[in-house]
Amino acid sequence: MIAAMTRGLFAIALLLVPPCLAEEAVKNWFDDPYFQVRSAIAHCPTPLGPFTTHEQMLKETHYRSERGTRCWLEGKCSKPSSYMYDADIAQAVRARFEGSPKLKDASLWVTIQRRFIWIDGCVRSARGRSEIETLLRGVPDVEMLIVNVMRAGDAAPPYRTLAPRQP
Repeated sequence: MIAAMTRGLFAIALLLVPPCLAEEAVKNWFDDPYFQVRSAIAHCPTPLGPFTTHEQMLKETHYRSERGTRCWLEGKCSKPSSYMYDADIAQAVRARFEGSPKLKDASLWVTIQRRFIWIDGCVRSARGRSEIETLLRGVPDVEMLIVNVMRAGDAAPPYRTLAPRQP
């Protein structure tokens, strides 16, 4: 009798617990700058950017702390963390895109972390990559620029996406 009641209560409890999602929701836990600067290509896959699961965030915490302070410890940065430059870099990147007529026919997103800039998205022209590099050359305090763009006809984006591509 007790075993049957226990099984019954367990079955009821399972009904009350929301089903687990196939994938855990992702979030920009560290509030890294992430924004879109161009949106002309309608079906361009949205990049994952700085979004991670809670578990990934926990794994990243120590690593980010170490990477952030290394710049200062090596005497390459005046600020105690390389992440402290990101907001100013984001502002400069936005200003360059807003002030330029180039790449108006693209869809591009920007992620900035520890003085690195990632540009992900879609371009129509083979010149897109070099135009991005030229536009952002010389942004103060940038350590590295990484351009991951695709063109129409490419099988898959060269970056991780926020949502899986629909077949």
